[in-house]
Amino acid sequence: MDRVKVEYVNLRQARAGLEQAAARLAERHWSRGQKVLILASDPAQAEVLDRALWSYEQNSFLPHAQAGGPDQADEPILIATDLANPSQAPVLISAAPLEAMPCADFQYLIQLLPLDDDAGLQVCRECYKALNQAGQVELTHTTTI
Repeated sequence: MDRVKVEYVNLRQARAGLEQAAARLAERHWSRGQKVLILASDPAQAEVLDRALWSYEQNSFLPHAQAGGPDQADEPILIATDLANPSQAPVLISAAPLEAMPCADFQYLIQLLPLDDDAGLQVCRECYKALNQAGQVELTHTTTI
């Protein structure tokens, strides 16, 4: 079995906003035929991400919905505020800083590093260090999207 891939994306170095990065990454994985779960930190951020997926690029369309709807299990890209993963997506894009990666539930996990949340950035650093020390995942740090 392949090792789980965990990617940390430095938004500051990539010169990208969180919403734009989430949309680009979701599009990349969806175009490969993979379902995607985007984890928002709260309902307000979920709304912002929802709007971003409609308008991040002119003439683009990313089929998506927010979790809780009747067709959530069938959505190619689902935005949620928890890790329930009703669509059984193999890809997680986390806009919320995670203390631990849910490696058993996904094949590819992407943590977007916060631009202006020092506490959130510290949470991400600690998680990265723990994953690196455990050595059980394929771990990368990216500065481009």
